[in-house]
Amino acid sequence: MTRLAFAASCVLSLALQGHTLLRPMLLTDDIAQHHVWLDAGPAGGFRGDDPWLDSAKAIQPYMTAMVFQALHLVLPTLLVGKVLALAMHALTGFLIFQIGRWLGGIRLGWLVMAFFFVSDAWIGISGGFARSFAWPLVSGFLLSVLAERRGWTAICMFLAAALYPIVFVLLCPAYGLLWLYEQMAGKVGGWREALHVSAQLRQQWPVMVAVAAGAILVLLKSHELALHPWVGPQVTLAEIQRDPLYHQGGRVPVWPPASLGDSMTWFLMPWDKILLEPVLRHAASLGSTLLVMFHVVAGILLLVALGIVFRRCRRHGFVLLALMLSAVITFEIAVVLLPRLYEPSRYLTWSLPVLAVLSVAVVLDAAFGLVTPGRVRQAGIVFVVLAIATRSTSIRGKGAEDVSEYSALYFELARTGGEELIACFPRTADFVPVLCHRSVYISNECSHGVLFTRYRKLVMERHAALVRAFYSSRQDDVRAFCADNDISWLVVEEKYYRQGMPSDVYFVPFVDHLRELLKQTPEPWLLSYARKLGKEVQPGVYLLNTAPIIDNPDRQP
Repeated sequence: MTRLAFAASCVLSLALQGHTLLRPMLLTDDIAQHHVWLDAGPAGGFRGDDPWLDSAKAIQPYMTAMVFQALHLVLPTLLVGKVLALAMHALTGFLIFQIGRWLGGIRLGWLVMAFFFVSDAWIGISGGFARSFAWPLVSGFLLSVLAERRGWTAICMFLAAALYPIVFVLLCPAYGLLWLYEQMAGKVGGWREALHVSAQLRQQWPVMVAVAAGAILVLLKSHELALHPWVGPQVTLAEIQRDPLYHQGGRVPVWPPASLGDSMTWFLMPWDKILLEPVLRHAASLGSTLLVMFHVVAGILLLVALGIVFRRCRRHGFVLLALMLSAVITFEIAVVLLPRLYEPSRYLTWSLPVLAVLSVAVVLDAAFGLVTPGRVRQAGIVFVVLAIATRSTSIRGKGAEDVSEYSALYFELARTGGEELIACFPRTADFVPVLCHRSVYISNECSHGVLFTRYRKLVMERHAALVRAFYSSRQDDVRAFCADNDISWLVVEEKYYRQGMPSDVYFVPFVDHLRELLKQTPEPWLLSYARKLGKEVQPGVYLLNTAPIIDNPDRQP
């Protein structure tokens, strides 16, 4: 049965994500931040002083960077993340099947696996980034503590620190709570033995070593980032509170933090694509009522499932409860210490959906158990299988997007000279380094690390300079921008000069500044120049060599 479950998990993973291997233009946008540095080097086509490549490698956890580099020895960059995501997807499906077996048997194992594969939660695995390790690490931790395999628990906790430190921070309190429960339950000798240092060392030494080593890794990485010339120490809470960059509409909207209650209800319903969207599409007028109903049901399912598991085995129930309590504790601590533990929501993202998937499966399995064996139960199982199969198509390939919209532009930019710098609108620039192996002045994806001071300074300076040049009425501003930053190519797009642009074309505070500049100068100098002298590589997209602009200061469009 174990081999069959693993084979089924691999097949389902290929069915949902395998086609991305054959489509090079189907990518996850975070590749522009997390994998692009793999192509850096003397013959890579990038500038030697590209800060985005250097910082992209620096922010990767130690072992994650090693995994990426190992895969890159045999795979091109575009396939590194896709292959890694498939492996993590299949591994998680198998691990969560085993968790189901421990909680209730083979039938529950299959149900848990099925609900995992049709949930939206696995979308976080796609792309093959550091966060792709979160689901298998949390699942491996749960399985090891359910099976009381302390050695494997220690390995999971150390790997969490080396691969994705957010999960390490999440799992440490969970294990601590489980240890407290075992002392209270008298499983290992009661409180007298709990205070016996030598006894605890004999029993807990693997986990203690893993936690100590993991903490050292996390602190070393934090210290390294604080000293990095392009990253720097983290911003302060006071800066977050007053800077619109961190508010609604900003690049990293972490203030004000979402309430725990609102966040929990969303993460306990990881089936937006197969439940909420189809229902809301046919009953839009009942949208808010249905949302509340779904979230209430999700909470009730969790409580009922915990009750069922507790009745079967108190320790198993507390394992799940410990993970939920740890998620709540780390979320609240992250809010208080913001941004020291990064974004608070991440601690719910990688814990509550796991519990949600388990909860629905546990309740459904219990319901099947109440039905007398026969046609009714068989009909119920067939109905569930058909419902899952029907809705699975709605999430196939989720987490990746088709970036072929700018194929013609990418083709032209790939033909430019190596080590030349390209300036274009941030969202357009995202995939240029990955697909063209050329350095960009600024992009939307490389603007995500603004919770660090030096990184934020560089991002804000470059965005401000780009907006000022692209929307200026004067050639001198454009010329100075190109000359001062050694920019060789400009990409100008008509859609970014239209009145009434949607708010998501840029982030706060630049979107408001951009609109104000357009009101003052409806047709900036660069747009006029591009229309008359630029090369239109695709409709509404112009490619400009900056040499004529720099060398001929009096040239008019």
